[in-house]
Amino acid sequence: MMRGLGAAFLLLLSVEQGIAAPHAVVKPGRIMSLKICTDELLMELVPPSRIASVTFLSQESAALKLWPEAAHIAVNHNSAEEVLVTRPDLILTDSFTSPQMRRLLSQSGARVVEVPPAENFEQIRAVTRLVGDAVGERPRADALIARMDQALRDLAATRPKRIIRVMGWGGGGFVPGRLTLFNAVLEAAGGVNIAANDGYYDVEGLIAARPDVLAYGDDYIDTPSLRIDQDAHPVLLKLFRDRRIIYPSALFNCGVPRSALAAAALRKQLNAAMARPGGVP
Repeated sequence: MMRGLGAAFLLLLSVEQGIAAPHAVVKPGRIMSLKICTDELLMELVPPSRIASVTFLSQESAALKLWPEAAHIAVNHNSAEEVLVTRPDLILTDSFTSPQMRRLLSQSGARVVEVPPAENFEQIRAVTRLVGDAVGERPRADALIARMDQALRDLAATRPKRIIRVMGWGGGGFVPGRLTLFNAVLEAAGGVNIAANDGYYDVEGLIAARPDVLAYGDDYIDTPSLRIDQDAHPVLLKLFRDRRIIYPSALFNCGVPRSALAAAALRKQLNAAMARPGGVP
């Protein structure tokens, strides 16, 4: 009895003196993200109250559609001065940080975690666990991955029998190839990317490739530009008038667990487009 009281007293004393209990997880409370893809992973894993800032890109319309909380979080422009002013306890950035910036971040006193890009679902699992561990939310990360994997299994079990040939379009002629996240999401949805490599297609090349469906990212679709003028070519409007789809670019440019849900939504869009009469060259 006395031994138990003594242990309880020591535990209480350690708490009062601010000594962490064994195996306690100290979660960072001022997290700063310096890249758009780490913004998205971070907002998937922690509440805004623990985020010191995200990049200004997270307040563009394409990202706000999926992460509206970004509108209420401070923004940064990936500068060393902002890091010094913000004084975060954790900094998330990517693996393309310049040597000078990397050196400045290492001197900030904050923990720095470099998150590599995720161009397929296996890499999404890896970066989600990496960031989940860094922010002290591994159970949350594992739950997101489990939901992603279930969505992928459901898609694989109901894969369309007919091949749907798709071209990612709307980028001024530049199209995503087969080593991209766009390709990984498209394949999970049941489509086939007819662009073997990243490259450029003019209107004539696009017509010659004979895709079934044209897919447009929503990041610039409403912005007047020469790219939009190119897409308004009368031949394209005639040939593909009924087989155009718009996808959420934020889930195709940065690999996050929700990209699997984007694949499920894309499956429905592809099926609907293929059910429309005519319009294919």
